[in-house]
Amino acid sequence: MALVNTYFIDKNSVSWMLWRPPQKEDTKGEHLTINKLICEAPQVLAFHFLTKHGHDPVDSNASWFKLLDQLAQEYAGRILFGLRDISTIKEFNENLNAEDFGSYRKGLPPRIYGKDCQGRVYEMHKLVCHKYLKEFCDQLLRDQLFQAVLLGPSPKQDSPPRNYFELCEQKSGDLLVVLYDPASYYWTFQQRKLRKLVCLLAGEDLPIVVVDKAHNYLGVGFAASWQQLVKCHSSTIFSSPSHDGWDIRLNILMESTRDYLRHIAANRKPELKNYDTKCEPRGPEEALEYLRYLY
Repeated sequence: MALVNTYFIDKNSVSWMLWRPPQKEDTKGEHLTINKLICEAPQVLAFHFLTKHGHDPVDSNASWFKLLDQLAQEYAGRILFGLRDISTIKEFNENLNAEDFGSYRKGLPPRIYGKDCQGRVYEMHKLVCHKYLKEFCDQLLRDQLFQAVLLGPSPKQDSPPRNYFELCEQKSGDLLVVLYDPASYYWTFQQRKLRKLVCLLAGEDLPIVVVDKAHNYLGVGFAASWQQLVKCHSSTIFSSPSHDGWDIRLNILMESTRDYLRHIAANRKPELKNYDTKCEPRGPEEALEYLRYLY
């Protein structure tokens, strides 16, 4: 059965345009069912300037609206598709603010986000077209959005890709997070340094996590924390926020593994267990085997 787009006001008094099976009448039971679906089902939501500018995507026959309608039909029963005014975007996720998206312009595409069954939100940051939006939907259903890898001393020892949010939930301490562009000339060299760093930090509770930013749809809360950071060799490097207040930012180019280790040792609070703040091993006789990793 083909879905129809209908207007609906949810339990928070927010107006939606939803794609859902046709109903003869809106009963209280149907409202409860839709509210439950909004809370539990995977969602793809588009946000646009609908109220302030009187923009009606149905009447204007916008191409992006046709695309949403086509995919809503294709993923019927698996993903809930909806459209909301951009003024309600902060209610959707507290990390989003309508003022950050500028003003209305003719031909402006919508901002599109996905929400998984755990309530985690992801940004569809690529071109709004059938190819990328379908890719976004498929990865949302397979729980393959925002994949991260725990870096090992060698490629064979890397962890399988997994959701970054799930990874953080299972790690109570700090993470050293690296966003990288695999097409960058520098990434090959930087990866070697980071693998050496993994060996040097083997006795520390500080895993190194890498995220391919070219082929990933990043999580919204995560994206808000790194957008303003300085790039280092085409990568963004920072620590995860933690209860002990450690908040490292690499703002210079790190030319060697020792530079990385020195910067971490000087800024980490609490201090590293095996290195002091000057990057000197606390037990030199036990550190000889690691000297080859420093250069």
